[in-house]
Amino acid sequence: MSRRLLVLGAGGHARAVAAVAVACGWEVAGFTDRVGSASALPVRGGDDDLPRLTRELGLDGAVVGVGDSGLARRAPLLECIRAAGLAAPALVHPRACADPSARVGDGSVVFPNVVLGADVAVGANAVLYSGAIIEHGGRVDDHAYVAPGAILSGQVRVGAFALVGAGAVVLPGLTIGRGAVVGAGAVVTADVEAGATVVGIPARARALA
Repeated sequence: MSRRLLVLGAGGHARAVAAVAVACGWEVAGFTDRVGSASALPVRGGDDDLPRLTRELGLDGAVVGVGDSGLARRAPLLECIRAAGLAAPALVHPRACADPSARVGDGSVVFPNVVLGADVAVGANAVLYSGAIIEHGGRVDDHAYVAPGAILSGQVRVGAFALVGAGAVVLPGLTIGRGAVVGAGAVVTADVEAGATVVGIPARARALA
């Protein structure tokens, strides 16, 4: 018997998350979004409707489908799932390459061709997009987002709600602080403070306009 999953969100990222869920053996029962949304996906209601939808759709789990444009929303949405008594499964695509010692927390989504090295720990509700590499001893904290093709060298830590942009490279042993943003293609050679935005090669704080 198939397990039924709801995706919270109805944009492009939600569609991508749904594809990972299907690859992991889940049946996607639908999506949630704002009232009056123009989404082409089958929207079953809003996020606040989750308790009702759990009963009506016979849900076994739910996952957050809001991506990098809504990082601040990810934690409240995970709490909605938990409050409804639903599982928030970790979704690890079968084409990801994860060392047996790697750990992935509840509600996190690991896309195809991601590499998780030895002793990597991924927190709850994180996103690791296609082709990202998290090498040995890496830590990706709750609600963080690692974009396609980013490379985290050994022992890198990415703080909660942080965003590592597409194709960025973080040198070994560094920390990306809570809520920090690393721009696409940046090469990070020093720790990034919480809340900071860094860009370029080597990565430096973005100048204010």
